[in-house]
Amino acid sequence: MKSYRVSLTTLAMVCVAGLSTSVNAQSPSSLYTWSGTGDVRAWMRSFGAGSTSATLGNSFAGELTITETSTASGGSQAFSDDFNRVRETPSAASGGLDLTGLSSLTWIIGHNGAAPVNVQFYVQATTASTFVALGPDLSITPGINSYQVPLTGLTADQQVYIRTLGMNIRDHAGLGNLIWTIQDVASGGTPLTSRDLITHNTGTPEGGLQGAIVNFDNAAVIGNNGGQNQTGLSHNAAGTGSLQWTDAAGSNGAAISWGNGTAWNGNTFNNRTTDLSNYTHMIVRMSATDALGGGGVLGVQGFFQKNNFNFQAAGNVNLDIDGQFHDLEFSLAGLTDMNVVDTTGINLFAHSQQLTINVDNIRFVVVPEPATMAALGIGLIAFLRRRRAR
Repeated sequence: MKSYRVSLTTLAMVCVAGLSTSVNAQSPSSLYTWSGTGDVRAWMRSFGAGSTSATLGNSFAGELTITETSTASGGSQAFSDDFNRVRETPSAASGGLDLTGLSSLTWIIGHNGAAPVNVQFYVQATTASTFVALGPDLSITPGINSYQVPLTGLTADQQVYIRTLGMNIRDHAGLGNLIWTIQDVASGGTPLTSRDLITHNTGTPEGGLQGAIVNFDNAAVIGNNGGQNQTGLSHNAAGTGSLQWTDAAGSNGAAISWGNGTAWNGNTFNNRTTDLSNYTHMIVRMSATDALGGGGVLGVQGFFQKNNFNFQAAGNVNLDIDGQFHDLEFSLAGLTDMNVVDTTGINLFAHSQQLTINVDNIRFVVVPEPATMAALGIGLIAFLRRRRAR
């Protein structure tokens, strides 16, 4: 990891990090409530024997109902959200769900039977839609109750790329066909204060490129073939690694985008959406170097594509052209739909000299409120005084 200047805000974030471990993860949140319009939010019958069937509905605009209609009453069958659905809202969101770092899913669910029924909760994850059971079967009792389903059995690659989440209702022939009700599905875990979205470390996908692409102003990247792809980008393996490219002089700089750290693989399909709604700032650690030794500053705009790739800017910051890594801090205040971020990007302003650009990492953080920062500052001063007194 490269050295860089530490701002007052960064110092405050370091103090907070001392109170909370920094890991990659999503924000815990409600995923499905079926409220509002009354539709089933693209939930479907996923699989089951040929004699099993059911009708899905949402007549109360606040719960999903599954009415079993099987010829062989009470036969086993499974139900899930759609393979390209992220969550309930916004309605246009598509892609997949990133549950990295979270610990559980909570289902508020029940049925109208006279006895408990075993249910296997599961996800289909990774680009291969691998079926993974989430712990042992749970006994779902009559009526509506809350059940916590662990995510601990998922690998990191599976957690970052959830295609579907669902439940497999086991055979209950003795109870006959039932009506199931699901009122809520939510992700759970301790809210986080920091997440490294991209590190470009050696050993990460695509030799450290981690899904980065030239998004627009492609001619600025020397070696790019004019397409939204990785041509012209390279991995600088020095130290922990960084993304590197040469940005041409005399016109608009390049705009580079990242998904959630998975491989590009020729298209954005593998770069599933990311939930960044828990965070207040984005920190981009990057450098700009003029081979001729010139200085000055380079304007950098942060941006996001969200809710089916709609653009939204996150402000402009100046980067010193001095060959050193700096932390550029972008506020996320006022941005919408941050729970369905398709890509995260930086857009370089026009510059008169040819520049070598390196991006070390992209981090999302929660910056404390002013009162909290003041308290942290007092605590830090007291700590330093105690250290000096020893």
